[in-house]
Amino acid sequence: MARTDARAGGAGLFNVVSVVVLIVGVVVIGIAAALLARTLAAAQSIDKKAQTIATNAGKINVATDPVVELNRTNELASSILTSAKPLQDLLNTTDATARDIAGLAKSINSTAQTINNTADTINHTAGTINHTAGTIDHTAGTINHTTGTINKSAS
Repeated sequence: MARTDARAGGAGLFNVVSVVVLIVGVVVIGIAAALLARTLAAAQSIDKKAQTIATNAGKINVATDPVVELNRTNELASSILTSAKPLQDLLNTTDATARDIAGLAKSINSTAQTINNTADTINHTAGTINHTAGTIDHTAGTINHTTGTINKSAS
C-alpha cells in the first residue's frame, strides 16, 4: 500500500510540472500570435503601397510625367522600407523568445527527470520498508505462537 502512495505523489508532482510546461506553451503561442498579427498588419500596409506603385507605374507616359511619378514611386519605396524595418525587430524578438522557451523547456525537462528519479527511489524504499514490516509481522506471529505453546506447557 505504501508503494502505491509513493507513486501517486510522484505522478502528482509530474502532473504539476506538465501543467507548468503547458501554461508556458500557451503563453508562448499567445506571444507568437501577437507578433504574427503585427507582421500581418505591416505586410498589408506594404501590399497597399505596392498596389499604389503598380497603379502609378501604369500611368507613366513619354512626357514629363514619368519624372513626377518616379519621385512618387521613390517616396512610396522609402515608405515601404520604413514599414518593413520593424519586421526585423519582431523577428529578433520572436527568435529570442523561442530560444528562451527552448532553454526553459530543457530546464523543466531536467527537473522533471530528477523528480521522477527521486519518486522511483522513494517508491523502492517504500517497497523495502513494506517487505521489512511483513517480515517483522511474520516473526511476531511466530513469537506469539511460540509463547502460546510455552504457556500451554507451563499450565
